[in-house]
Amino acid sequence: MNIKDKEKTIIFSILLASVTIFFSFGFFHLSKFETTDEHLWKYDRIGKYWNSLKEKNWEGTYINDKPGITVALISGIGLLSEPDPKENEKLKNISPSEAKLFEQYDYTQTEKTNFRFRLPVLIFSTLSLFAFFYLSFKAFESLYLALFTTLLISTNPILLGMSQIINPDSFFWIFGGLSALSYLALINTKKYRYLIICGILMGFALLSKYTAFILFLFFGISLLAKIVFKNPETALKTTWKNIARDSINIMIIFIISITVFSIFLPAVFVDSKYLFKGISQFLNTETLLTGLGAILFLFFLTTFKKDMAGRITKSIAKKRSLITLILTSLLSLLIVISLLNTWTGQKLAPVDHLRDLAYANEPREFSFKPLIDKRSITTLNQIQLYLMEAYPIIFSLSPLFIIIIFITNFIAIKRKISDKSALIISAVALFLLLYLFSTIHAKVVTNARYSIIIYPLLAIFGSFAIKEILTFFKADKIKHFSIASIIILFLGTTSFFVNKPFYFSYTNFLLPKEFSIHDSWGHGSYEAAQYLNSLSDPEKIIIWSNSDTVCRFFAGKCLKSRKIDLAEVEPDYFVISKRGVLKERNRFILLNNPNVNKDADYYFEEKLKNDYVWKIELNNRPENFIKIIKSE
Repeated sequence: MNIKDKEKTIIFSILLASVTIFFSFGFFHLSKFETTDEHLWKYDRIGKYWNSLKEKNWEGTYINDKPGITVALISGIGLLSEPDPKENEKLKNISPSEAKLFEQYDYTQTEKTNFRFRLPVLIFSTLSLFAFFYLSFKAFESLYLALFTTLLISTNPILLGMSQIINPDSFFWIFGGLSALSYLALINTKKYRYLIICGILMGFALLSKYTAFILFLFFGISLLAKIVFKNPETALKTTWKNIARDSINIMIIFIISITVFSIFLPAVFVDSKYLFKGISQFLNTETLLTGLGAILFLFFLTTFKKDMAGRITKSIAKKRSLITLILTSLLSLLIVISLLNTWTGQKLAPVDHLRDLAYANEPREFSFKPLIDKRSITTLNQIQLYLMEAYPIIFSLSPLFIIIIFITNFIAIKRKISDKSALIISAVALFLLLYLFSTIHAKVVTNARYSIIIYPLLAIFGSFAIKEILTFFKADKIKHFSIASIIILFLGTTSFFVNKPFYFSYTNFLLPKEFSIHDSWGHGSYEAAQYLNSLSDPEKIIIWSNSDTVCRFFAGKCLKSRKIDLAEVEPDYFVISKRGVLKERNRFILLNNPNVNKDADYYFEEKLKNDYVWKIELNNRPENFIKIIKSE
């Protein structure tokens, strides 16, 4: 596509508009919420990392099991304006008796600290959009494909919400997504600068989360797709030497990434367990033996007959349209079954109930008792678990994107998808389907945050899908691509506006209101605290909350213990979220209770339903709530 200067101006104007919108909506409400565990980063882990470097305490640089080093590197910029946030966390001059009973945070300081440590995260996320555009352009050699990819990322409410939070996942999606694009640029251009770029970015992805190792699966799938999705006669020229060279490139990426990882996490040089701890999650004995067996089998085939690699590749290349059809059909089928399941009250797979049980049964891993007994899992149970893992991803996609997937599947049926597009579409679809299996294997109940790496990969999928849709309907002129870009930007901006300020709680309207793919995770706590602060003499009010995220914005007193001795102190209000309801073992216990009928069950099972004084339902989802109940 020959793009003139005028069209380039339009493309870069839309790009700049999307980046500006992303930052503007992200800046809104930036300091006015508190997510679970965020305080551990602000007040402890970030400072610990930098202090350990300063003191040359290399082992001390291992600050978390994620390991989350990129959080310290980027959010740690906040230390320049607030060197000791721990010092400002709580009120001073509290009497010993009150300190024993209450958690009293300096609520006037919380927003300032949040802003100082979150703004670098948001700025970095915003600037990364330019990197996504650049690498997309280099990988696909198309300004419009680069624009589509960037737009689908910059208008994603989940990614915007994540970009406001001090958390390893806030950087995993960035470095992981950029690593994927760098690898696609490598296999499409054969330029080795992208080999180095990919290795460095993968290093930072691993420094964000060990889960980044799963991207090597994406690299392998993409490589196989690159070999297969071509003309059969061209595929016949594939040799063992070509395959070996490309496989070695992945090994080089691994080595570079581990080097970068070790430089920024010097604890590795003190004890290698900090490296192998992450590798072992994905490269266990079973995986290594399977991989070794596959390599030996391929080596045998290709050495037994010199042209075997080419003959196999040619044979598969002849079926490349069928492969794309199967993968897009499986993805579409997964979405259709998920939609029908929720629209019929989750009768096939009670995914909401399964997710709630898994959380309620913690710390027992992947436990769904009494609904599923792990000792006797049936085929139906396996299907139910697979739908459970897909549930948060499918219903956090925009309806437009789901329609795009369906139309892409229709075009695949017609065998009208180009090889270049089929390569990307098939690789991402297969990776997503395998990723869901991997979460079951790893015994992880996934959610939007745990699946954060899927969203930039789906954006890449979507860019090629949109191109194929426009081409199929003969709307492949430059003006049509420009109109499509503006529509994506408009719909994304509208979604931001409708869901603000709780972008991360985005759920598409295809999910019935009685279900939810999120719980509050701390969102809404600020609003709950503001209600309490609006009451008369808030400094004298005593509350119990199942999460201290409310307490950090509250002017009054928060009880520390869930064991409340009513002879010593009487709470005025109970603040309860969906998580608090599920975790029955963490509910408060009333000691020396003069009215035994009004125990925790009375408040949780009776008053919580209808007799509350205040509530917030995030994005109008009744199952994603925070409620305030007056104590009796």
